[in-house]
Amino acid sequence: MNNDHLVLSGNLESNKINVNLSVLIDIGVIDYAFIDDSFAQRHSLLCFSLSEICILQEFDDQPVVFDSITHYALVKLRVPSEELEEILFYVTQLPQFPVVLGLP
Repeated sequence: MNNDHLVLSGNLESNKINVNLSVLIDIGVIDYAFIDDSFAQRHSLLCFSLSEICILQEFDDQPVVFDSITHYALVKLRVPSEELEEILFYVTQLPQFPVVLGLP
């Protein structure tokens, strides 16, 4: 992991659940948010089909295990000192953290 990353604790709210989790902030690389598919399934997050499949070729400076993203989830997330915000997360396999937020 390079120096353009920051890990914060966060709080996720959806479907009447409230989960504390670690959030990876990826600075300067992507402008998207991702949530791990296993995490989403384990917490019964409501996921929606994308109208078009998205292809993700690289993530966190490493090749990804998959080649397409077919679903998204709308989830409320709060990180320290911030308001609760609804975010569109692309659902995919994440190797280390349940949530990754990109900041360009």
